[in-house]
Amino acid sequence: MKKIILITLLSLIFTMPVIAEEHYNDEIYLDLNTPAGSINLKTPQKLESMKLDLIPAKDFRVSPQNIYDYNNKNPYSKQSASYKREKKHGNFAFGTKTDTTFAPESYSQTNTMFAKYNKNRFTLNTSYKNNSFASLDKTGKGTFAFTPEYKLNNHVTLQNVYSANFMDRNRKNELIFSLKPFKDDRMNFDVGAGQIYSDNTSPIRSQLNFSTKIKF
Repeated sequence: MKKIILITLLSLIFTMPVIAEEHYNDEIYLDLNTPAGSINLKTPQKLESMKLDLIPAKDFRVSPQNIYDYNNKNPYSKQSASYKREKKHGNFAFGTKTDTTFAPESYSQTNTMFAKYNKNRFTLNTSYKNNSFASLDKTGKGTFAFTPEYKLNNHVTLQNVYSANFMDRNRKNELIFSLKPFKDDRMNFDVGAGQIYSDNTSPIRSQLNFSTKIKF
């Protein structure tokens, strides 16, 4: 009996590792013999401040809008400038306008005072233009203009221009027919017929004018 018990104990001792090996063969376990890893943290790079260049770059491309900037580089060419100030009160408008033209050999400037009344399709313009550099004996001898205007529609306008030049003692009466094909001022066609009366010369002179204005 004792031999049987001893044999049974010995068989259990030798068979337990095999059973344990089969029992843990399919399971996941941590290998404690592997050295622990380290996390490498780098110091972040220093951010440098940057300035934004907000200055617009020059456009050297030639276009219909800036072609005159390239053509007027000639020092002997004429340059012109115009300044206008206007105040409105209801249907009335009053203002002044200054036109300047200068070249290496000449300089001229004219001042214009104007008044305008606008009601629906009817407009009435009056103006007086004088040379700013006129001599004392010619001061006050400018040009007075009176222009009633009627707009038939958005494309056709009729004008009757009456002007008197106190310097040359000339008077002019002209009827102008204006055609604007588009809604804006891209293109205008003007046809005018008038007569000039002079106190210094005779007979009466007649004029027929054609003009076309195109904006690019």
